Amino acid sequence: MAKAASGEIPLTVPTSGPPAVKDKTIVTIPCSAAAQGCKFAVDQFAEAAHAIGWKTIMIDPAGDPAKMADAVNRAVSMKADGIFTVAIDSSTIQAPLKAANEAGLETICFSCIDEPELLVDELPAATQHEQDGYALAAQAFIDSGANLKAILLQDSEFGNTIRRQQGVVKFIDECKAAGASCELVGQQNFLVQDISTSLPKQTVALLRKNPGWNALFAPYDAPLTFVLPELRSAGLVQDGQRAYGFDPIDLNVKWIRDGDVEAGTVASPYKWIAYAGVDQFNRVFAGEQPVDQGVKDKLVIKSNAPGEGETYLGDSDPAAAFTQLWGVS
Repeated sequence: MAKAASGEIPLTVPTSGPPAVKDKTIVTIPCSAAAQGCKFAVDQFAEAAHAIGWKTIMIDPAGDPAKMADAVNRAVSMKADGIFTVAIDSSTIQAPLKAANEAGLETICFSCIDEPELLVDELPAATQHEQDGYALAAQAFIDSGANLKAILLQDSEFGNTIRRQQGVVKFIDECKAAGASCELVGQQNFLVQDISTSLPKQTVALLRKNPGWNALFAPYDAPLTFVLPELRSAGLVQDGQRAYGFDPIDLNVKWIRDGDVEAGTVASPYKWIAYAGVDQFNRVFAGEQPVDQGVKDKLVIKSNAPGEGETYLGDSDPAAAFTQLWGVS
């Protein structure tokens, strides 16, 4: 499973679809424009929307749920045609999304969970998140020499992080059931607001109680940028002890590429998701149903890590295939 997740991910593009619907405006709402991954996702979407001939307007809620709700309301007020959100579960903005639906706006999200089913689509599909966690744990098992001693940092504020954590735990449970050597030796709950303040010291205390750990899992990579320097300063990282995450920023990829403590992460194909999202919007604007776009995340390890200054966008460039599908040059 780890080999498949870290190997070439073939691009899938629908074989047929409606021609480009003209003159549409999409409001993009990142979780926060200050978060590298969220901002990058809306930038890629803007590029794909421009390719089909549409306009985008970004509204930055700066990580504030109240401002996320206000951004949806503003999209309705400006009579936009659609909303593209990044890392914002539909339950977080449920009331304004219902109002947007009633006003005729369509919404698609990247890296979120759509409960209670208010969106046109989730990219990638909700099932992908648990698969990502399982594959990452499989890679950690390989790296550990088939003797996995895991520490799990848990943030249960977001639907996708919950499923990622479930995937890691599922692998450990199935590993033990099969008679192999896997153990969850420690857990630490935290909130996103804690990643640069209390979490690093809490992790130091946890690892001191469990010095035999060899795999530290974070539900997304941002906490590791604060936790790992703290662990190094405390002398708590030894040979054979590695960290794993999701949604890498440039620093995480550099660590993996350099063979540093972080050994693996799961990255989403930003450009593919952007074009797939525009295609789903185009279908519903044309009165058709959305289709399975087949988007899959990638397990990034040292052997396949992007080069310096590069961001993983997908293993193939989707632009030509989608613009041909839409009948635009």
